[in-house]
Amino acid sequence: MAGGPFGTRRTRRWIPWASIAIPGIGWLLFGLYPSLATIGYSFTQYSGLPGTPLNFCGLCNYTAAFTALSAQVWESLKVTLIYVVGVTVLQNLVGLGLALLLNRPGRSYTFYRALIFMPQIFSVAVVATMFALILDPVTGPAEKAWQAVFDSTTAFLGDSSLALPLVMLVNIWMFAGYTMLIYIAGLRNVPKPVYEAAALDGAGRWRSFLHVTWPLLAPATTVNVFLTAMGALGEYALILVMTGGNFGTKTLGLYMFDSAFGGTSQLGYGSMLAMLQFALTVVIGGTLLFTLRRREIQL
Repeated sequence: MAGGPFGTRRTRRWIPWASIAIPGIGWLLFGLYPSLATIGYSFTQYSGLPGTPLNFCGLCNYTAAFTALSAQVWESLKVTLIYVVGVTVLQNLVGLGLALLLNRPGRSYTFYRALIFMPQIFSVAVVATMFALILDPVTGPAEKAWQAVFDSTTAFLGDSSLALPLVMLVNIWMFAGYTMLIYIAGLRNVPKPVYEAAALDGAGRWRSFLHVTWPLLAPATTVNVFLTAMGALGEYALILVMTGGNFGTKTLGLYMFDSAFGGTSQLGYGSMLAMLQFALTVVIGGTLLFTLRRREIQL
């Protein structure tokens, strides 16, 4: 039998179909089915415990979210928006600053870039546990350093005014390297003759950045802002390990997790919160893409 890129004549017919069918089945089982099940469960009072009835109740969970439990929903929504805006803005500022600083040839700069990117490869649970130990208000080294410098104590993650900003900073520390690399890729696509023309016109570094670099970084900015915002919207594991959602850090994602899999075991209500988070993601993601893509076209 004659060979080919997909084997013999007998096998080359089914190998391409198998290569499509296997991931397709995986998507149906682990992607589409859970999504459809979440939609269905959001209309029930299902607890999620084996052997318990579904108890279809229509829009009861949605009604409860905006009546009896509206305070909890709006509080988690407010925390989520603060978290998303803060992480998106600060992470992009840090990533852009690092990209401008380290976008240079040489092994030393390659090492620095790899070092800054390294937290990206760590597990969220590992990073969260490490910083929870560092910021422990009793035995953590950060507390001991604070006492040595300021001769006072602080609760760090146990302080409602510090817990959310600290979690945001840990998130930024973990993912700023990825943002930096995207900006570096954008900087390397800026034509050098454009900078030469700006220099001939008498533009300094700041004016060159403002009128040349920043406008031509629009595609990289779109990618970074969108990915950072979507990642922050879905974040809950980092907060769960560091604070457990206490001290003003319970986002909508963590509220959903607690409702569906926490002590209350309200999978139906948690599924409804997942639908609300999906709607919020669509609105914010769509608005960002429309605004940023429009900026690219105008530039």
